[in-house]
Amino acid sequence: MAGQVVQMDYAVVGDVSKGFSTASDVLKTVGKVLEVLVGILRATAFFSMGTSAALAQYLDNIKQKVENLANICQNRFAQPLSQAIGDHRKGDVQGKRYFGEGISR
Repeated sequence: MAGQVVQMDYAVVGDVSKGFSTASDVLKTVGKVLEVLVGILRATAFFSMGTSAALAQYLDNIKQKVENLANICQNRFAQPLSQAIGDHRKGDVQGKRYFGEGISR
């Protein structure tokens, strides 16, 4: 029986890693915009008799989810894919350890 062969198309995996990194950057920007909006809504809550405060809380929850998703894109996908490319080039074929943890909520 022949030995196991591990192959990787570096360009394709690198493009996927860059895509996740770009998605992370976009989500971080969305989070910053939401943070500004939440600040404005909380500042105007007094004048709107509480409706702005409720909307601010709603947007703050969305902002937290967006920031969490940005971190997942960067730390669970973009960085491990880049590390896997580097390790594979060095001859380490055990790069699968980067992806065995999965995503916890």
